[in-house]
Amino acid sequence: MPINVLIADDSAFQRKIIADMLLTNEEIARVEIARNGREAIQKVETLNPDVLILDLMMPEVDGITVFKFLSEHYPIPTIIFSSKSPETLDKSVQALLLGAFDFIVKPKGLWEEVFPKIKEKLIFSTLYAGKIKKTYEKRNLLIKESVERPSLLSLLIPKLQKQPKTKLKEVPIEEATQKSQLHSKVIAIGTSTGGPRTLKSILKNIPKDFKIPILIVQHLDPYFMKELSKSLNQVCDIEIKIPVNGEKILPGIAYLSPGGKHMKVVQRNNSPYIKTFKGEPVNFCMPSVDVLFFSVAEIYKNQALGIILTGLGDDGAAGLDAIKKAGSKTIAESEQTCVVYGMPKAAVKRGAVDVIVPNYSIKDYIMKFTRNYGFN
Repeated sequence: MPINVLIADDSAFQRKIIADMLLTNEEIARVEIARNGREAIQKVETLNPDVLILDLMMPEVDGITVFKFLSEHYPIPTIIFSSKSPETLDKSVQALLLGAFDFIVKPKGLWEEVFPKIKEKLIFSTLYAGKIKKTYEKRNLLIKESVERPSLLSLLIPKLQKQPKTKLKEVPIEEATQKSQLHSKVIAIGTSTGGPRTLKSILKNIPKDFKIPILIVQHLDPYFMKELSKSLNQVCDIEIKIPVNGEKILPGIAYLSPGGKHMKVVQRNNSPYIKTFKGEPVNFCMPSVDVLFFSVAEIYKNQALGIILTGLGDDGAAGLDAIKKAGSKTIAESEQTCVVYGMPKAAVKRGAVDVIVPNYSIKDYIMKFTRNYGFN
């Protein structure tokens, strides 16, 4: 199905370069332009494009305000394409941009020379964003039916107070060569595109007295990981944290993979610990869901619950299969609620999944696992 794209950027020269690059792909049928944020909102409403490519720095109404407005009142798959990188953004803005489909930093240099270097990445992201439009259309319909859209000028982005920084010390850890099965349980979750919102919808329903640790690998730019952790902690009763290398795994805590590092479980003195490390990307990913899942299968055997959520690609499918073959239960998010039905689809195709359910039902299966109930 042909994809229609709207580019919102105040530079006419950059708009032309981006449009010319996109139109080299036959699946992209039409490219429209918006010269500022106000025009971007108007054209999203009138043209109903499949994908928005949005610069953050524009006159009249900036891209951040545009994205906030559209996210709340007219959802559309949005690729942030900006010279502002995530680490330079205010924390409240980082939290907001967690809902973007992708964030691509404009390369520095002469535009006509450097932009083609990210051509494949931009086209790849645009094609996948275009394929998930139906998910956004369903959400948009619910929003239209439930609320009236306020005027653009009434929308403000709140500034969050600066939080005190806590410096955690990394602890060296050695992996034991002899591993006896642990008699404690664990839940392992892997996700990518669309994951932050889905994780929030699941974890906010986990009770405060939950006794099982949860290990999560989320494919996300490292600069967004702390903000994701903070965002989840604001709505969840259980503690969400980014672990340091060598940290002991404790009951009732959800550990979120640090950006730019793999995360796995290792065993020492019959207790589980987290190992984080830089290595080669697995399935083009670091952190990789497979790295976590394979370690969970090895250490926890039949005492684990493996869950794979929305995401692009096939990372986690082989690891989920290993968890199932070790005797543990596995769950995949159904296509019905996935932003991108890639990772769950790969796991299902591999035969690695016991139960396929929409994301709003996953919490129920987590509680069944906690209470030793069956999955029938």
